[in-house]
Amino acid sequence: MKLLTSICAAILLVGCASTKNDTTVAQPQITALSAQKLTTSFKRQGVKLEWSCFWGTGWSEKTCVRGEVKAIEVTAYATSNGNSENVRELAFRVAETQAKAKLRHFISEDIYSSRVINTLSKNLEKANDRIKTRIDGDAVSMSDDEASKDTNWAIRENTNDITRTVVEVVRANAQGILRGVYVTEAKVVDRQTVSVTIRWDKTSNDFSKSLQRQFGN
Repeated sequence: MKLLTSICAAILLVGCASTKNDTTVAQPQITALSAQKLTTSFKRQGVKLEWSCFWGTGWSEKTCVRGEVKAIEVTAYATSNGNSENVRELAFRVAETQAKAKLRHFISEDIYSSRVINTLSKNLEKANDRIKTRIDGDAVSMSDDEASKDTNWAIRENTNDITRTVVEVVRANAQGILRGVYVTEAKVVDRQTVSVTIRWDKTSNDFSKSLQRQFGN
């Protein structure tokens, strides 16, 4: 009986020790900036088009004879720079706005490019000549040896400073009204990056027009 009691007590002790929570936190591994690199498994998505196929050719993508565009999907990304609920929602709003802007740029975009070259030239020339000659008068005299010495000198200085700057500006402008565009997916793609996918199709476009007529717009 004592042996059985001792075995039960040992089992209870082992069970308590195995269920004890470990509250220690391991030190995170720090990677130097020069050794950090972007992951290659992540693939960014941009603009995706869906086409309608002519009758009798829509059996597969290879046999499809494309007609009109029936749907457009655009995906954009934004960083949250934090992990709170507030910054997450703000990141979703930014990604949605960027996706709509990307769609508008895809539909119509104005490109303006200009190049300005500024050249600043500065020329500085100095001349300084010194020639030793005899001075007439009784107070100052110069012997033949002193006159023959190589003490005359002349300096010519010419300095050119040229500064040239090239400024190139490229502007991309897109403006227009988007109707029937809605969000189909909003998700977190990594620790501090979110993505939003918007979609336009003929059904949503027609529904948007019907709502405008209903509300008088």
